[in-house]
Amino acid sequence: MDRRRPLTLIAMILGLITFGTLGFRETEGWSWLDCIFMSVMTLTTVGYGSPEPLHTDGKIFSVVLMTFGIGLMLYLLTLLAETMIRTFTDPTTNQRRKERKIMTLKDHTIVCGYGQVGEAVATALVSAKKEVVVVDHRTEHLEWAQAHGIHTLVGDATDEEVLRRAGVERAASLVSVINNDPSNLYVVLSAKGLNPDLKVIARASDESAARKMRRAGADEVVNPYQLSGNRIAAMMLAPRLSRLLSGNVTSDHFTVREISVPDALVGRTIAELGRQTGALIVAVWRDGQPLRGRPKEVLQAGDTVLVAGAADEVEAVEAQRLG
Repeated sequence: MDRRRPLTLIAMILGLITFGTLGFRETEGWSWLDCIFMSVMTLTTVGYGSPEPLHTDGKIFSVVLMTFGIGLMLYLLTLLAETMIRTFTDPTTNQRRKERKIMTLKDHTIVCGYGQVGEAVATALVSAKKEVVVVDHRTEHLEWAQAHGIHTLVGDATDEEVLRRAGVERAASLVSVINNDPSNLYVVLSAKGLNPDLKVIARASDESAARKMRRAGADEVVNPYQLSGNRIAAMMLAPRLSRLLSGNVTSDHFTVREISVPDALVGRTIAELGRQTGALIVAVWRDGQPLRGRPKEVLQAGDTVLVAGAADEVEAVEAQRLG
């Protein structure tokens, strides 16, 4: 639909009102406000009555305006209303409006594939206050996401143009959980080619596919079947620890969170951070390896700490990062 059509219709309506205003000004000599009032009243058939009695020329002009102007005015208003309704209900227009919102996002996460796994990933990220864009070629699968305010994009995630429209070049991370190994592999290759700094996590059905995805550039590869099996075994062997590590336990008395070390904490020891916040630094992740959180360990740029403690203690460490 032509975006200029509503503006054209509005311009024609204003032109008709202007014609009526000038006509009454010429024939009656009224003030501009009275002329505008009389013109709009005549064209909209409201019929309040003229501001002052009409002279012969004014009556003739009113007849002309009513004969030709009222029908045209009603026709233009009908077209304008129809155009505006179509603008808000047309699927193509709605899709363009959604994509304009996506274009404003930065450091968001793209979830490719919205099956059961994709839904779980998107829900968890949204709960953590993260911006998420879901990409799937099945419109019906995106209805739930749309209902919960998640940004959605209908398209094939293996298409580089679709990834660009999802903002892959501005995104912080991408999760590809399509139920198809070749598709996930292609998404990894395309995403890394468009944004080498992008953190990519992919789904694989077996170790052979996982190796290929790692070679293609995936930072992490997950086999949901293996994870499910490990989780079930962990629940049998250590149920409380399993619930804690899976994030299913929420308590004001104890929580665990992963926090990136901000510049303000670089050079300080774990003991100093613990004394200040009361939190326990369980481990430090450095250069891809976990280190035990020893009191004399000095925090470095790029470190990530695993923090445990009461909710307010962990939030105090988080405040150090945000502040």
